[in-house]
Amino acid sequence: MNLEQLKKIIQLGESEQVEFKKSTAQLSAAFETVCAFLNNQGGTVFIGVTDGGKIVGQQVADTTRQDIAKEIRKIEPPAQSQIDVDYVPVEQGRDIIVMTVAASNHVPCVYDGRPFQRTQSTTTLMPQHRYEQLIVKRGHLNYSWEEVIAHEYSIKDLDHDEIYKTVADGIRENRIPAIAQRENAREILTRLNLIEGNALKRAAVVLYAKQESMRFVQCMIKMARFAGNDKLGNFIDNQQIYGNAFRLLAEADAFLKRHLPIASFFKSDQFKRIDQPALPVMAVREALINAICHRDYADRSTDIALAIYNNRLEIWNSGFLLDEMTIEDLKRKHNSVLRNKLIANVFYVRGMIEKWGSGTNKMIALCREDGIPEPEFGENTGGLEVVFRFKKSISTQLKKNSSMIKLNARQEIILDMIKKSAPINIKQIMAQLVNPPSRRMVLKDLNYLKQKKLVHTKGSTNNAVWILREQT
Repeated sequence: MNLEQLKKIIQLGESEQVEFKKSTAQLSAAFETVCAFLNNQGGTVFIGVTDGGKIVGQQVADTTRQDIAKEIRKIEPPAQSQIDVDYVPVEQGRDIIVMTVAASNHVPCVYDGRPFQRTQSTTTLMPQHRYEQLIVKRGHLNYSWEEVIAHEYSIKDLDHDEIYKTVADGIRENRIPAIAQRENAREILTRLNLIEGNALKRAAVVLYAKQESMRFVQCMIKMARFAGNDKLGNFIDNQQIYGNAFRLLAEADAFLKRHLPIASFFKSDQFKRIDQPALPVMAVREALINAICHRDYADRSTDIALAIYNNRLEIWNSGFLLDEMTIEDLKRKHNSVLRNKLIANVFYVRGMIEKWGSGTNKMIALCREDGIPEPEFGENTGGLEVVFRFKKSISTQLKKNSSMIKLNARQEIILDMIKKSAPINIKQIMAQLVNPPSRRMVLKDLNYLKQKKLVHTKGSTNNAVWILREQT
């Protein structure tokens, strides 16, 4: 590179692939960017240029060259072949040091023991979860996040009842031999490959940690019911549940039961009433289990998200599809590519998932059977999303029996509770409300519903229960 070529590049300013340093006093910072370029798409570092693009040059001595060679040796894996150092004379015995960096084939690279990344024109430390993702992808480790030893946990931190449930379910499903029912918790964990010697693997914690023992902040599900078709509407319900995988699934099941309306009808050839939810419950449950089994647990900054709107239900989990898979593959017969094999295996043993790779096809088939749109799969904001669309707005369904009477959000929730759980008393209603108001306010809501002839009471004043008007 000659001086004229150098000037043309410098005139364009710093960018995702260009960095300026005034002098070798910033040599460490320069090599942080070299490391970031190795981990990204390559780039060029110019030493002897100010941040504003002014060429000032740098005196270059043998010690300067030695210092640069020393810094290059601090990069792991070795990257000498990816870094080309050139010295372009400018004036008065001063040079511009030009370090041209090619993208590495062995990312993540570290400089002085730390990994760096490039975002636009800024160099920053690489987040731990991203580093771990790249390490696994590179194949230098033969285990994933879930297989790492959780040194801060012991067997006493686990819910043994849940462990024994796994054995009972596994025997019933013929996926664990009956002899396992005689084993203790440690032997069961060994059978499931969740323990190494006396040390638990992280997967064991995700699956079985007691509520008070769980310290993995990413083991959380956020659930919301929005009053509209987007997040701009008010919350009807909003919860954050923290705990092991089976607690998250149980809480999500309960949330769905509260907020998915059920249509009841009779077939002409049957006397028994048929209750049909707005979505096939097993399809949504399959999506939830997939989110738990396939999420990227190395990402501590995100949670599984379940959102219900008037026109759809969305489930999101962190972690893109692994390299071998595409969105289109999810819609046809495919082999399963598992991010968390140990966690998924326990769900398989318990009969909660069937053949590997059949989950998304099962969701599609269940939706077709119920005559609703097929689920939509997509990747966004660092994760995988599944969208189920309702045949009709569930807001309309909720108010179907109310002749479109205007209700506030809490009254809608209370009406839905009565619809699903009648007969129900005021104490039971208040126990199910999130952040319930005073008893007086709940009674006021109930009386309003009664005034509008939507609900009715039975029993004495002190022991009254509430039921739908059509049930009286």
